[in-house]
Amino acid sequence: MKKTLFAAIAFLAVMAMACQNTNNGGKEQASKEKENEAQIKQRVEQMMQMHELFDADKILTADLLALQEKAQGVHFWGNFFPGFQWDLAVQDACSENRETKIEGITPVDSLHCDVAMRYVDSTCYDDPYTLKLLKENGEWRIDDVLFNESSLREDCKDYYEDMVDTYSTGDPKEIMEFFVGEEPLEANYTDPECIYYNNPEAVKSLIDGIKNCQELFKKNPGYTEEMGKQIDAMIERISAHI
Repeated sequence: MKKTLFAAIAFLAVMAMACQNTNNGGKEQASKEKENEAQIKQRVEQMMQMHELFDADKILTADLLALQEKAQGVHFWGNFFPGFQWDLAVQDACSENRETKIEGITPVDSLHCDVAMRYVDSTCYDDPYTLKLLKENGEWRIDDVLFNESSLREDCKDYYEDMVDTYSTGDPKEIMEFFVGEEPLEANYTDPECIYYNNPEAVKSLIDGIKNCQELFKKNPGYTEEMGKQIDAMIERISAHI
């Protein structure tokens, strides 16, 4: 009887220890998850302080950055592909109290995380969207943005395909008007508020974009040698500012 009682007590003691270890393990896991979420929140807040036009390479994954740059490299008639922007590329403003804020963080696994965001501007805009984060080279970056059932990745691809079609089938005279309008004014190179000011990389990017568009334009039946000469001359003038 004593042996049976001793065995029962020992069993209960083992079970109690197991439960305690399980509880401790659960608490440790929960603590790690909260710590991870805090780190992700801090990283997103850090990215929000960056300027998406100048720091896109610090905000986006390499793959999404390449898709965005490809789309931005074939802009047409001022219809420039905005790419990622914290305010969802809204062009107007209703008040001075505009705010972009983090609403929730949902870790998916060790390399993926969803961040619920919201852009609010008085009574005009109250738009939720989701950042799809990917840990790349040890750092969280934006790999996609979901908004109104659309995806930034898909938008990049769709825009590029639309521009390929536009250059090859559009009115050549109107397309030439676009090229002429692409050349910056001399004042743009000396204005600190302009992206081309003391920024040879931005100038090179503009030249690359014009060349990309020209190659697509060459497939248009209305493209002429004279048009090509005008575009080449413009590229040469812009190149002088590198």
